[in-house]
Amino acid sequence: MNTYNRLSKENMKTRFQSRNLPHLFDRYKPVFITYRLKFSLPHQMMVDYQKQIKDWYAELEDLSEDERKQKLKNKDKRFFDWYDQLLGLSSDILYILHKDGIREIIQESFHHFDGVRYTLLGYCIMPNHVHVLISPLVQEDGNIFSTSHIVYTWKRYTANAINKVLGKRGNLWQKECYDSLVKDKAGLGRVLEYIVNNPVKANLVKDWRDWKGTYMRDGIM
Repeated sequence: MNTYNRLSKENMKTRFQSRNLPHLFDRYKPVFITYRLKFSLPHQMMVDYQKQIKDWYAELEDLSEDERKQKLKNKDKRFFDWYDQLLGLSSDILYILHKDGIREIIQESFHHFDGVRYTLLGYCIMPNHVHVLISPLVQEDGNIFSTSHIVYTWKRYTANAINKVLGKRGNLWQKECYDSLVKDKAGLGRVLEYIVNNPVKANLVKDWRDWKGTYMRDGIM
């Protein structure tokens, strides 16, 4: 992992996709990914969420240029944290991913291509969404394995397998996902702390080690 910080800006691969947030990828830097079960949040929750975002942008107008730049650096994380909080507040959301027989399917999907398409650094399988941190590996042609394709294979495999367990058919996962490039070692530490402490913050366990759906790669910290 010492190679994470060796790349220059010229080596950065930047790609914008049509859904959700801009997606940034760097050949040797980890990517933090979150995706969730397919469901719709209650209308009033979405109204409140959009108001939070609108108020956040309004506050920018009263800041100096330096303060504005600093605030913008944390924009994606702030918006994501707000949305993550909404997931825990809604009573209309399925809570199934952490259950025995389902959790193992998701774990298998993450570990299957570890060391082949990516290095698996950590994950947390929450009842209705998952957080996972990977470092995509380089293919024979010199390009990194596509993060969007990696997520697609996870979703496709787990949707088929979990639907069989549940006796259901149809889409299981929301099409959109959140992903963010981890730019340095300090950021890596923050993301790992966020991932493993997710069930603690949700009052599901007191110690992150007690949550069956949590994984951190040996020697990463």
